[in-house]
Amino acid sequence: MALGSGHVGAQDGDVTVLDVITITASKRQQEIGKIDASVTVVTGEELARRGIQTVEDLQKVFPGVSMGNRGNRIYSNVTVRGMSSPDYFNPTVQVYVDGVLQVPSSFAQMLTDVERVELLRGPQGTLYGANAYGGVINIITRKADHNRFYIQGNISADEPSVEIGGTAILTPDTLYLDFAGNFQHFSGDIDDATTGKSDINTSNNGYGRATLRYAPTGGDFDASLSFSKERLLSHEELYSFQSDVDDRIYRSGVYGDIPRLERDVTTISGQWNYRFSDFTLSSITSYQHSDVERDFSAGAGSRYSWPQDDKNFSQELRLAYESEQFSGVAGLWYSHNDFNAPKSAVAPWYGASTNNVVTNSTAAFGELTWHVTPDFDVTGGLRATYDRSKISAFREDAYSTGMGFDFEGAADFSSLQPKLALAYQLNPETRLFGVVSRGYKPGGFNHSISSLLDAAPYDPESAWNFEAGVKSTLLDGNLDLSATVYHIRSSDKQIYVGPLGQQFIRNAGEATSTGIELEATWRATDRLTFTGNAALGRSKFTDFTDPLTGVSYNGNRVPYAPDASAHLNVAYMLSEDFYGGTLTANAAVNAWSKTWFDEANSSGQKGFATFDAGLDFARSDGLSARLYVQNIADKSYKTSGYMSGPEELGTLGKGRTFGLTLRKEF
Repeated sequence: MALGSGHVGAQDGDVTVLDVITITASKRQQEIGKIDASVTVVTGEELARRGIQTVEDLQKVFPGVSMGNRGNRIYSNVTVRGMSSPDYFNPTVQVYVDGVLQVPSSFAQMLTDVERVELLRGPQGTLYGANAYGGVINIITRKADHNRFYIQGNISADEPSVEIGGTAILTPDTLYLDFAGNFQHFSGDIDDATTGKSDINTSNNGYGRATLRYAPTGGDFDASLSFSKERLLSHEELYSFQSDVDDRIYRSGVYGDIPRLERDVTTISGQWNYRFSDFTLSSITSYQHSDVERDFSAGAGSRYSWPQDDKNFSQELRLAYESEQFSGVAGLWYSHNDFNAPKSAVAPWYGASTNNVVTNSTAAFGELTWHVTPDFDVTGGLRATYDRSKISAFREDAYSTGMGFDFEGAADFSSLQPKLALAYQLNPETRLFGVVSRGYKPGGFNHSISSLLDAAPYDPESAWNFEAGVKSTLLDGNLDLSATVYHIRSSDKQIYVGPLGQQFIRNAGEATSTGIELEATWRATDRLTFTGNAALGRSKFTDFTDPLTGVSYNGNRVPYAPDASAHLNVAYMLSEDFYGGTLTANAAVNAWSKTWFDEANSSGQKGFATFDAGLDFARSDGLSARLYVQNIADKSYKTSGYMSGPEELGTLGKGRTFGLTLRKEF
């Protein structure tokens, strides 16, 4: 349900009439109120009002979502409904941009000229396959049929930025060029106690995108070709001791010199759609290359290099069908992933290593909705997937310690992901639905090898999801309300075992996740709007014994899955005619309960809340301004952590930032 993102189109008496929001989460055009699943949509306008600038920031607007980066921006993992993954290279949630699957190392990216973001919660294996285990995030960029141009700048000591974008008509009613560019600098907010340097965790991030789009008005065929490039330079991978968290201090004399991370992401994609009768035939072809250079320390005097090169090619061909009696989609999928990650030597223990993991995946999928009556729908779906993974690894025994290796391996996996959904339109304002679906995380080989134990593959992890929900519009259209209860049973959990620095993945045990999600938007008056969501639940291991140590973790919480989270935003229009525009005040609170960072529940972050505020000015001629402050109380909190003997170390979330954003649309 679209909560906090509806546009007021008109008012008839006391009845509020909202624009109908159409989304593509089901891989075909559907009104959001007719999608029988847990879906949240947030528009680009709402993202701007909330100060949402990156994928990681989306945890402030989506219920039950945790996205704190776990050390650096290539290790940004997403938890939805308590479904988290300790393996950065094999995540539980997929991220798409304009239908293009993103490799995991590019999840933490900027949101540039975005029309809307869609979140599907729960396993989405039928339509999205592997890694749509906890959900799917769809990012859709703006595409216009008229000339448009905007320029935006953020004046800030903490995070200055500049952004441009728009659409140029190359041939009237036929050919268009969509383009966008963004550059953001972060000035840092962590000090080095050893050297006395301030604000050492700086970053620079640049992005550009261009799409050539053939879309003749009223035509049966359209196509597009898109190219994007992103460059990141970051010094943010800093670990602070627990006693230094509040003061935001790093100690290079203990942990080592400041890290350096460079990420270069290139994406090329081509899409086309052909409409005939009640059918639409579509194709999406994409190639993404993430080239990472990473140098870091793990103790004074140490320095390691771990570059990572990740190439992914994917092809999807699908056929959508719409009629009064039936609607659905069927398709074929293929992807090829090539991952290389050489590691530097660690004297005097072992020499340099190389690791190449190649994965091929093929799938056939389909989903069909039978409109039994005007008020009752039945949806069934199935996906059949075949994965094959190969590894080739070598490490020189440079110091004659017996810690070298040279091995190759291959493994095959197949899986079926069914889905059944029932929905009933109780009345024009209320829709009930129930879903049973299966999701899975593919098996394969560890991408971070450390010993001969990594020659053995791990098996897929699977989950059954049971949910029921209600979507309703009340109070003459002024209140949007939805609620979903869910229960997820996962088996063959993929868990890292072994000592730090020598960990490997094994399948160990089972877990459950049970909870309720609530979303609401209340347009209390013409001037006052409340938008909020909350997620309450519990994700715990029910049968998990570490196969290496024999320690039982039964009853422990799943890492990175807080029991509760809540977000509330209040918007009040102060004036409808302030220097020819509207002036609106926004205030928000974001709260999370305690979060554990490991299966032993020994390292974690206690519950906390952050507060944001903004003052927005907008005129009809396209001029707008936003004065904002994020994390007003400058709350210092950990986003990831681990135990090193008796000491706990962790990475820190961003402190207080403030600025003035100016934007002009032409």
